[in-house]
Amino acid sequence: MIAATLLKGVSLWLLFYPLRWAVQCLPWRLALKVGTLCAALHARCLPDEFQRRIREGVRTIWRDELSEVELDQLVRRNLITRYKHLIDMFFYQHLDAESIEQVAPAIQGRIYLDEMLERGKGVILLMSHFGSFGILLGGLVLRGYPLHQVFTLTPQAPYRTWQWLERWIMQAKLACWRHDHVGFTFWRPGMSLRPLYRKLREGHILVVYGDGARGQGFTRVEFMGYPLSLSTGPFKIAAKTRAALIPAFVIREADDCHRIILEAPIVLDDDAPASLQQGASQYAARLAHYVRTCPDHWFSWARLRWASGYGCRWLELGPSPTKPTEFYTSPKG
Repeated sequence: MIAATLLKGVSLWLLFYPLRWAVQCLPWRLALKVGTLCAALHARCLPDEFQRRIREGVRTIWRDELSEVELDQLVRRNLITRYKHLIDMFFYQHLDAESIEQVAPAIQGRIYLDEMLERGKGVILLMSHFGSFGILLGGLVLRGYPLHQVFTLTPQAPYRTWQWLERWIMQAKLACWRHDHVGFTFWRPGMSLRPLYRKLREGHILVVYGDGARGQGFTRVEFMGYPLSLSTGPFKIAAKTRAALIPAFVIREADDCHRIILEAPIVLDDDAPASLQQGASQYAARLAHYVRTCPDHWFSWARLRWASGYGCRWLELGPSPTKPTEFYTSPKG
């Protein structure tokens, strides 16, 4: 156990410090090839707990539809997408208004965002753990849209090592985003949501995860033929502030450029359970479409698991149990 934790810790440290600095010396597309190589080595030489979780998540949905060879290929492609996402992250701090046109030249559905902002009630961008999702921030901020993102600052189980190393890695991630038009709120259980409500009522853009696993309330929706438990948090915030919810997805094209897709808004009339259920169902249907289209893009395969109770079974995007003290309120806290 100690040896495994040590190996994991050393690997993460090397990835976020020496390797992060080294790849920034390379052209972006060449650096992505380094990410592909790292993913291939991971898939072939390190059949770890993380790969097992991805595999089990895919099997949960497509138990009889994929052969073992197809399953191996999908796990490998998922790892490549993850490593390329990390490489992209290392270059965020170097992006500017000119380079973003090369990295993310297309924003499909931008008109939806502009129309909702004109109403002056704010917009919630409902991001998913899908593709190089951080490019969403760069693609919009560097085109003049100020954003505020909500973070749940605690590492998932496969990345847990020691708190001092986890804090270093989180600082390294946040160091990739240094821009005046990006703000962050670090959520932890019990915190007041009033500052978020205030930003929306002032007409700002708030970025939250639709397929996150934290929150105080959940509802079950249909997802790819199975019941899935989703947090109602983003939908409650939207209902209380009368802000529109715009699901957002990022697709990596064959040439490694990104296509940002802003879906038609989900508008909630109130925060009654039926309204929250309807909003969550609409989001789940759109997420399912993109997962079917680009299954290698979805990072939440590794968190997908069965839960049961009162004679029922459903899927959860479940995190490992986390104590309130393990949530960080800032990169240093």
